[in-house]
Amino acid sequence: MKVENLNRLNDAFAKFIFANEARKLLTLDFVNSFFEFEGTDEITDFEFSDRELDPDRNQGKGVVLDVVGKSSDGTLTNVEIQLEQYASMDRRTLHYWAQLYHRRLESGEEYVNLARTVTINVLNYRLFRDDVWPEYHSCFAVLNTKDLQHRLTGDLEIHFVELPKLARGKTKNARHLERWLRYLSPKTSMEERRQLAMEDANINTAMEAEKEFVKDPLCITAYEQHQKYLRDKHAREAFVREEGFAQGIARSVIALRNKGKSDAEIAELLDLDIAKVRSILQ
Repeated sequence: MKVENLNRLNDAFAKFIFANEARKLLTLDFVNSFFEFEGTDEITDFEFSDRELDPDRNQGKGVVLDVVGKSSDGTLTNVEIQLEQYASMDRRTLHYWAQLYHRRLESGEEYVNLARTVTINVLNYRLFRDDVWPEYHSCFAVLNTKDLQHRLTGDLEIHFVELPKLARGKTKNARHLERWLRYLSPKTSMEERRQLAMEDANINTAMEAEKEFVKDPLCITAYEQHQKYLRDKHAREAFVREEGFAQGIARSVIALRNKGKSDAEIAELLDLDIAKVRSILQ
């Protein structure tokens, strides 16, 4: 495999770049690019934590997170890269955040020991309609609804990036967060990535790591397995959509026949071939 063909949002590749002790400075830089954009406090170090959270009750929802790390100031950060669109992404994210926040408190500990917990979601799809929020980056906190400024606590911080909203533009002199997002985006050309690497040492390091990734058989096996999973999932979804459409057409044909319409009239109304109408009715 050539680096030019890599899907940089692939789960195996993202973990290789951002969940590796040897490259944790890249993870730190990526995380801080969100904080710099939002104007919240940046972190100075990043130690990886266990990514698997056990359910807190029988048959509860267990969670396996992409990248989790803790800094010396107590900030806990989770980074998720999502290629697929999930239903109830808002509640799903709150569930992940709550699991992280809650697990920090041991039995008998004071609530004062709880600290800032950040969830970062990089999505390869649109989460919010443009008329609701047209920008590619959004950040949520617990605010007083009376003025939308007074925070109840700084402990909750949830970021979303919607890559399809990242407009095509010049990579030169792009902002810190935008450089990382353009590096990851499937729409970015290799020439543009090389331009980013010339301006940003961390992205240059990531691109050098890509060469290691494509030469490692274990990495490529994990990568291809995830790509196959994505292809199979999309094929299943397309089949379900097609089947649903066909069933809808059949129901319409039968409903029109029940209303006394002729084969020719049904074909005209539904823009179908008359032979198709007759095959459905048979």
